[in-house]
Amino acid sequence: MNDDPSVMVRKLLIEGQGVPEGKVTPDARILHDLGVDGDDAGEIFQALHERFGTDFTELTSQWRVFFNAEGASPRATLWGITAIIVCGGSAGALVAALHWPTIVAWGLALALLVGGGWLVSRWFGRELQPLTVAGLAEIVRAGRWPSDPADVR
Repeated sequence: MNDDPSVMVRKLLIEGQGVPEGKVTPDARILHDLGVDGDDAGEIFQALHERFGTDFTELTSQWRVFFNAEGASPRATLWGITAIIVCGGSAGALVAALHWPTIVAWGLALALLVGGGWLVSRWFGRELQPLTVAGLAEIVRAGRWPSDPADVR
């Protein structure tokens, strides 16, 4: 088995996560460019820990700096339910006022919900710090995740 962390990181991304080989470059950002997030990213860190013994303890407290959380918080769930009611009600009222078919209300409600969610994420979302393929390989070589997120590249 190869002891080069760069090779192992590439292998985990390509074989384990199904990322196209051509996209996995040293400067590729694991979340932003390759789309590996949440539990999928956790699987990579677990495999690297098992293979190289890398200590990812510090990553636990920094997870939300680099990756999204899985699932929704109770607050996000309440906002989501409210958004569904508002978008559905608005679409239903508009379609009823214009005497359009009911199916149009479903499509309009979905469009409002998706479009509104996208706008909210753009306006209020936070920018996650990137982690590159080469940066992760460096961390594995160092044997532990840095205590300062600014030291991650």
